[in-house]
Amino acid sequence: MEYGTLRVATPDGQIREYPVTEPSVVIGRADGNQVVIDHVSVSRRHAQMVIESGRVTISDLGSGTGTFVGGQRLPANTPTIVESGQSMRFGDVEARFVLAEALRGDQAPAARSAASASDSEQTIGVTLTSPSAPLAAGSPTTATVLVQNRGNVVDELSIAIVDLPEGWAKVSRPTISLVPGARDEITVVLQTPRDSTATAGEHTFSVAVTSKVRGREVRALGRLTILPFEGFKLALQPAKAKRDFKVVASNTGNTPITVAISAADEAKELTYQLETEQVELQPGEERAIPVAVQPKSKKLFGPAFSRPFRVEGRPAGASSPSTADGQISVRPPLEVYKWPIVGVLVLALLGGGAYGYASNCKDNGWPGCSSDKKPATTDETPTPDASPTTAQATPTPTGLYVGGNAVIMNSDPVPSNTNCLAVRSGETPRIAPDNVLGRLCTGTKVVIKSGPASDGTLTWWQIEGGGFTGWAAEKSADGVVWIAPSP
Repeated sequence: MEYGTLRVATPDGQIREYPVTEPSVVIGRADGNQVVIDHVSVSRRHAQMVIESGRVTISDLGSGTGTFVGGQRLPANTPTIVESGQSMRFGDVEARFVLAEALRGDQAPAARSAASASDSEQTIGVTLTSPSAPLAAGSPTTATVLVQNRGNVVDELSIAIVDLPEGWAKVSRPTISLVPGARDEITVVLQTPRDSTATAGEHTFSVAVTSKVRGREVRALGRLTILPFEGFKLALQPAKAKRDFKVVASNTGNTPITVAISAADEAKELTYQLETEQVELQPGEERAIPVAVQPKSKKLFGPAFSRPFRVEGRPAGASSPSTADGQISVRPPLEVYKWPIVGVLVLALLGGGAYGYASNCKDNGWPGCSSDKKPATTDETPTPDASPTTAQATPTPTGLYVGGNAVIMNSDPVPSNTNCLAVRSGETPRIAPDNVLGRLCTGTKVVIKSGPASDGTLTWWQIEGGGFTGWAAEKSADGVVWIAPSP
């Protein structure tokens, strides 16, 4: 049953109507109230209005800014009679309550006169009926707007839906013309996109009706509840590499998800080092997770080869995972095409040794290669050179060396800082997700403390700088330099 309409005017000039369909309603700023007035001067539970036998009473519920009737502040928790159309105030928000036509017949003549005066001030009546059931994202539903011309002249009214993203609502007739006292019903089609922008839960919106004659706007509040749906995508970048990949996880649903990340190959020949094995994603969020892939056994000889593997992402509670396929490219240090080069180098080395042996030993009995040169005895006094020997200066080391200075290169940061060079803990270099002390970006000055050391793939140096002391790789497997000498 409709008992009447509460018309609220906020200090910014907006007017909204709240149909009252229950004999007792709580007015306040909190979402759980029957009448929600979103204004800073209104308490969460501000006042209570009770309608009984055609009589309306209002009670202040201990609000901080007070409830006023006819300019007089009401004592807390004390019901006070309010005539239909009489001025009220909740904090800084003005309000009037107008009884429905069915209940006005019980009013006294003075009360009906006050209601008529209020009607003359407000010439537009608006009632919004929200969708009764939750909406599945991507599916249409409808809301109904009932508009009444309460003025005494023909008025042209424009209807618009506000507080919803563009494209979510379409008004069947954005403009209507009503004679005095006439009513009309307008259908609003609501349809959200099926993507992460249509977040699950309740969304509030308003219908705004504007009078062309008086230039005033009246609003009515509505609610739309969107059901949750899950969507998830997984990709691997690049699809083929020597070691380093990124798993790109994307939440294409409208509700937060937690995803478990794993990797495997059928032959079980590879090892995987994921930066994290679980990630939480908000609707529309995308996250890149670094992963290093290496063969378990490293071959020194043989041809280059590739090994396939698969990355899997499984959202919590999902029946099936999303997958992405990749390949690791392995090139042994001594590939087949390098063997002739190695053979030439070995022969050159052997030839050089043979030439030196022949040059020095052919006059000294060959096999034993004993020298006829008489060794100097302790009784002999060496003849000094004609000129003094000039001391030779010790050459300055080049490249990276212990005690030398260096600088970080090719490690530009991104918003999450994951592209900068990782500094790892331990007495010897070891790649593991849990031993990263921190990251140093391009331009950071460091001192070489120890090294070099090798794990079979990368060359490592112990460095000190940027607040960390630990092991870092000199360059990547494909030759990108990360640590360079610095004067």
